[in-house]
Amino acid sequence: MLGDQPTLILLDEVLRYVERAMTIPVLDSSLGRQTLDFLQTLTTEVANSQHAVLVYSLQATAREAFENVGLLSALDHLAARVDAKREPVIGDEVRQVLRKRLLAGPPPPDVTRRVATAVAESVTQWKVAEAPDESARRLALDEQSQFVRRLGEAYPFHVALIDLMKERWASLPDFQRTRGALRFLATVLQTAKKLERRSVLVGSSDSPIDDADVRNAFFTEVGQREPFQPVLEHDFIGPNARAKRIDARLARENPALSSVRPAMRLATAILMYSFGGLQREHEGETLPPGVSERELLEACLMPGLDSITAQSVLKRLRDECFYLHYDGVRYCFRTVGNINQILEDEAVNVRPEEIPAFLRREIERRVSAVTNAAVIWPEKSELIPDREPRFLLAYLPLEFAEKSRDEQERTALALLTQDGAEPRRYRNGLGLAVPERRELEGLRRAAKYLLAIERVRAKRSSYKLTREQMEQLKEREDTEKSALESGLRALYTGVWLLKMENGQPALEKLAIGGRPLKAQGMHERLMELLTDVHGKIWKSLRPQRLLTLLNMGPGPEQRRAVEARVIRDTFFESPGFLRLVDERVLAEAIAQGSAEGALAYAVKGRVQEENGEYRVQRQDAVLGRQASADEIDVDGGVILLPQCISVGETVQALTEASSASMQPQVAQPPPTPMPQAASAPVVTNQSIESLTIELHLTKNLLYRTFNVLGLLADKAGQIKITVEAEGLSGLDPIWVRNAIKEPLSEANIPFQIRE
Repeated sequence: MLGDQPTLILLDEVLRYVERAMTIPVLDSSLGRQTLDFLQTLTTEVANSQHAVLVYSLQATAREAFENVGLLSALDHLAARVDAKREPVIGDEVRQVLRKRLLAGPPPPDVTRRVATAVAESVTQWKVAEAPDESARRLALDEQSQFVRRLGEAYPFHVALIDLMKERWASLPDFQRTRGALRFLATVLQTAKKLERRSVLVGSSDSPIDDADVRNAFFTEVGQREPFQPVLEHDFIGPNARAKRIDARLARENPALSSVRPAMRLATAILMYSFGGLQREHEGETLPPGVSERELLEACLMPGLDSITAQSVLKRLRDECFYLHYDGVRYCFRTVGNINQILEDEAVNVRPEEIPAFLRREIERRVSAVTNAAVIWPEKSELIPDREPRFLLAYLPLEFAEKSRDEQERTALALLTQDGAEPRRYRNGLGLAVPERRELEGLRRAAKYLLAIERVRAKRSSYKLTREQMEQLKEREDTEKSALESGLRALYTGVWLLKMENGQPALEKLAIGGRPLKAQGMHERLMELLTDVHGKIWKSLRPQRLLTLLNMGPGPEQRRAVEARVIRDTFFESPGFLRLVDERVLAEAIAQGSAEGALAYAVKGRVQEENGEYRVQRQDAVLGRQASADEIDVDGGVILLPQCISVGETVQALTEASSASMQPQVAQPPPTPMPQAASAPVVTNQSIESLTIELHLTKNLLYRTFNVLGLLADKAGQIKITVEAEGLSGLDPIWVRNAIKEPLSEANIPFQIRE
């Protein structure tokens, strides 16, 4: 019997003692059975005593009980009727235990405060940016101070990591909350110091999972070591692991991220959340393992890793990792492969020759939808039509971009000047769309995976794809299609044309560069470059401009009449002459000139020859009346000066000159409209050394001058622009400094402002 003196009885490792005692026989029983009887009697006596206390500890998990769940349950049941269970560490006490057991001393308060504030600001900045309304923004700002406090209490550990172990891992049968957390975090700290991995906090994303000691400590606490080995090999630590590949690409794109390793950080955090489930409050239900994007960003954002980078990397992980699963709400690593692994298996079976065939079909589909004046991937010059009276754009194959510069230029000149073994006639009616080499790798990759996606979808039944996997397949398809569209849009950004230099054919290379174009389609962008930006192709032609180009007029050296086919051939045959979209531009100019009285049109068969001269009756000519372009027969028609036509008068002999006999003039922008005259002015060859242009512009008209000024800047050594802004209504000097002076200074543009 217990006396009246205060008595404290401590029993530790009870289960281990009883288990060993079970092997020691005592008469018909065992020492273990007798110990159980003794413990039952002892607990009863202590319960009946007012001065005695019995404290004994039992293992919390089956693993710590050496899987002897029955004995653990029996020992727990012995005192269940009279005990008062106490957990050694509850609630937020674990933070203080971890700091006291793992750190040599308390962290400096100023360091703790600065780190907690910096991390909280990173998270709050993201929450405010994502907030849908003002109320949500105020709530995010209000939560910041509380978040700073919790981070400071947990420093140097991230409060989210402690909550993860306390609330999620605690549901695992093999995890012991305090001891397990101590063991794991001690290994993380030791390894991080050994590897010199620096971070402002130790969070779920900071565990160096690529280290063997950390992996061993992690799986010792959460279990499933062997099943997760393929996950680690393919997505984390293998030579071709997805997270490592993403980080390597990011480091090349932005060297500042090389030490941050955002892909590995986010993947590691998701792995930590892939074990244990969160208990729902008041529902008695445990959520499945995994982490939402919001929880993940709250746990990972900090100085050096912003929300934009994190969200971008998260999408890359989702698109590339083999074992990362996303159900639309939570991210989680599982031991079964996702749709990416199936796609990789199918992508291996895509033959190399299938990829260019796929890309050619995609280019043809986009170009043929808007024009029939294009040739896709001609392998030989004879595959590009000649003598077609329209401007043709030949899209060169991808292999062209991989040739040397000299080989590219030789190939291009051959395509522009030859039609098989014969010289090309319509050399001025052809351009070459040149592919960009830097886009090839991304395009080929997107094509390969889109082909693989088609095959996976066709084998849906044999793969037994779930609804979640089909959704992943659709999302991956959208990603690859987006990459394909982006790559194709940037694939052809330049056009090579033929020009003459010192009597020899040469290349004129035009590129979009950084010019903002209105068009979005592949072919439309190149045509905008040729027509609106550089003025190399004309979609319309004024009659007066046509007469000037043909040197038609009443002067002694000017022509009175020219056959329309000769004019057409000159446009399409002579490099350096104006390029027309097609011969309809010429027909429309003739029809317009006939209606305006600037020129006349007649069918060649109606013109009679007499003594080397030609006569045409007034009723046989189109002059002074509206005619449509369809009435103009370019092959069989003649254009004449109006004063040459009257009843009984002769017409000067038609000039049967070929396009070679006509001296082509370099194309210039259309002149300012002039009053129609009976004859065309004579074009002089005097060169222009300088230009002064005075413009009066509104905001909308200013935008329209950009291309013109750009063309002028290409020709001029320097352009001086003086801007006089009126009607300002008293500008704020601060606005002038921020909006005008500082942007010009940052762009290194010399300027002077007179206020």
